[in-house]
Amino acid sequence: MKAKVKGENIKQFNVEIKQLTLDERAEINDMIIDTEMSKNFSFWLKIIRIGTDWTDEEINNYSTDEIIAIAGCIIEETNKKKLKK
Repeated sequence: MKAKVKGENIKQFNVEIKQLTLDERAEINDMIIDTEMSKNFSFWLKIIRIGTDWTDEEINNYSTDEIIAIAGCIIEETNKKKLKK
């Protein structure tokens, strides 16, 4: 699914987020809820690795601010209200 990435000091752009399994969704939410987990660069990077199929080289093309914004976008998309079919 396509998602819009927005943030301070970055130009808005779109990213492709993969359809997450329930286990992947749980892993991201567990990371967010865990108050003892440090919200450092590795935290944001792990969310991108879970939420996309990007290689390290593709991720490395983004600035730190963009990486944090992408991870935030993944978190938002993961937790949008799911519509019942």
